[in-house]
Amino acid sequence: YTKCAVSSSLQEHSIDHPFLPKVIQSDTSDQDYVLFKLDIDSPKVEAGNIDYILKASKETKIDELFWEHHIAGNYLMTEWGNPESLDNITLRESYTNFLTM
Repeated sequence: YTKCAVSSSLQEHSIDHPFLPKVIQSDTSDQDYVLFKLDIDSPKVEAGNIDYILKASKETKIDELFWEHHIAGNYLMTEWGNPESLDNITLRESYTNFLTM
């Protein structure tokens, strides 16, 4: 386990701020079974990673994906307040993303 700041795009990828799909691509082989769980609690970072995974699914080598999508209006988010970054993320968008998977 290593705690680090994770990048939200491939362009921001570095050793200190890895972009998770890039790490998975470089550290796994086609023979590996890759189960990826994403729960960063940062809508911007999660969205960047998920958008990339959905668009480049074959290149990511991910066989199974588990993801807690943070959306506006989620009653569980009340303890954290209602971050402005969630204002435009709806349940409909979440449903569409999960259908795409």
